[in-house]
Amino acid sequence: MPVQQAMVLAQRWLHSGQPLPAIDVLRQITQQVPGFADAWMMLFAALNHSADQQGLVQDAQRCLASKPRFIPALTSLSLAKRITQQHSDALRLIDKALKLEPTLAELHNHRGVILKEMGRSDAALESFKRCLALQPDNANAIWNRSDMVGALTAAEYQRCQALASGDKLSPNQRAMIYYSLGRSDESAQEYARQFDNIQAGAELKRSIVPYQHSAELSQIEKAAAAFPTAASASAADNLAGKPTPIFICGLPRSGTTLTEQILSSHPSVAGGDELNDLPLACGQWLARKGIRKTFPNWVADMPEDGWQAIGNAYLDSTKVLQDGGWFTDKNLQNYKAIGVIRKALPHAKIVVCRRNPMDNLWGCYRQFFSEGMYFTYQQEELADIWNASEKLIQHWRNTGSDIFVMEYETLIAEPEHTIRALLDFVGLPWNDACLNFHENKRSVRTLSATQVRKPLSNSRVAQWQRYEEQLQPMLNRLDRQ
Repeated sequence: MPVQQAMVLAQRWLHSGQPLPAIDVLRQITQQVPGFADAWMMLFAALNHSADQQGLVQDAQRCLASKPRFIPALTSLSLAKRITQQHSDALRLIDKALKLEPTLAELHNHRGVILKEMGRSDAALESFKRCLALQPDNANAIWNRSDMVGALTAAEYQRCQALASGDKLSPNQRAMIYYSLGRSDESAQEYARQFDNIQAGAELKRSIVPYQHSAELSQIEKAAAAFPTAASASAADNLAGKPTPIFICGLPRSGTTLTEQILSSHPSVAGGDELNDLPLACGQWLARKGIRKTFPNWVADMPEDGWQAIGNAYLDSTKVLQDGGWFTDKNLQNYKAIGVIRKALPHAKIVVCRRNPMDNLWGCYRQFFSEGMYFTYQQEELADIWNASEKLIQHWRNTGSDIFVMEYETLIAEPEHTIRALLDFVGLPWNDACLNFHENKRSVRTLSATQVRKPLSNSRVAQWQRYEEQLQPMLNRLDRQ
């Protein structure tokens, strides 16, 4: 097949939401024509979209073997290293790219993100500053530094207002800047203005995302129906002595990153962050069997040895995290997948994070998510998801006793008692480092990277009440029975 025709075929696969066959085609193209830059860039994008970090590492390294100065390969490899918690390697790669292209603004932004997640705030701010000196309207850098700088100066605030309300940037970039303005407003205690900026950003973001609310609610409802009873532990014997995953489950802003920070402060626990290894293991098994159904519609087709294959594939792909015997996985879809976890990894530990629903939902609404979490940009839709997720979590609790519920407010009020109970559940001895989690030097890749480096505080408890008048649509839709 001619190369250009193969490229068109790969694009069609990607546009139809089927990245795996597109990746296969693009790999063939890059093997036949290793100098074809467009094919490499499309391959990196497809692998990143699929969250196949192992594949991204392998293909980026393959590209660099023949094109060692190719910036997209260096940045893609750096991204994969960062996502897999190898921040020192990620920083080394981005520094190499910057030596080749020192005036490329986005490379400085990328470097700032790595440093921010490593807890090197001053160096991160310097990288963001360099990015904005080269490209003052770089929305990524404006957003990435916004939780580090406090209230903006009057001149910078006005410049960001002009960018947000103008038409120079894309709608997604403008939404990002509206949320950045909201962070500045909060620091300045301009709460009414903060809400207005967040609402403007949310409405803009919601207008451009491909979200089907009824489909999201249906998937949550079907997840319970797919696993109506307690899972058999027949596969547990095959996993005896294997490292123990700790799946941290909950809606965004429910305390999942805080819980992971506490657990990963224990010397026996590695923090995995938002791993995509479980859905990827499922997707790869389904692809091999030729099953093209979305979750949870394929569950009924899964034989017992299929669950074991998925569990083994997951453990194989997470080996880098397993030296201490325990590791965390806080993928934000985990709460839907507890039935899958029980079948594929019956020895795993499951922690569900909860907090006051209005605090949780306000935490979601005030946050810009780079991708996914599309239900967070509309108040009533957010409340619907809370209602549905609560029913699903109750179903998981009714069908198994293998869940520890981490209540945010209880953790704030009784930290040592709560952390001791958590460690007992996981099967770990007490360690003082878990109580002093904010001193943990590990890299944190999620949106709470700045917050979890601070001691526990009740500053976010009942914070939604500050905006009670504006949040009436959400409050009225919430099921408070």
